[in-house]
Amino acid sequence: MPVMMRWGRFIFSVPTYSVEELKRKVEGRVSSVPVVGAVAQVHTLGANPDTITLQSTFYPHHLNRFGLTQLRGIQAAVRSQEPSLLVHGTGSVLGMWVGRLSDETESIWGVHPVPQKFVTSLALTQYIAPEDADRQQAIDSFISISI
Repeated sequence: MPVMMRWGRFIFSVPTYSVEELKRKVEGRVSSVPVVGAVAQVHTLGANPDTITLQSTFYPHHLNRFGLTQLRGIQAAVRSQEPSLLVHGTGSVLGMWVGRLSDETESIWGVHPVPQKFVTSLALTQYIAPEDADRQQAIDSFISISI
């Protein structure tokens, strides 16, 4: 079973709960300050934590028998806000990430009132522990004083 991604105890693979799309967002914080009679000044405020969104489609009553169970577990993990290690299928360790949003769409209802298709997305935010943020701020302050 080839592993596409792993987030904590959750393994994303074919045929249980695959990942069709991974979208990563890297964003800086920039703010502009209006100046009367001049162009607004722009201030850089640092980086926001990266975000990753994993898109998945699975058919729990056909090939993906354990996908629905894993989806419910992922939703519980998002509610608990427990940071977990994220590992890419290539073996790259991406660090600690916390679940921010689990979204699902159910469709293709059969004879029985049971959905046959689930389209899901899982939004993860890079977890930066408060002590790590304090350490980085101290380093940044030291660098700006030294220059």
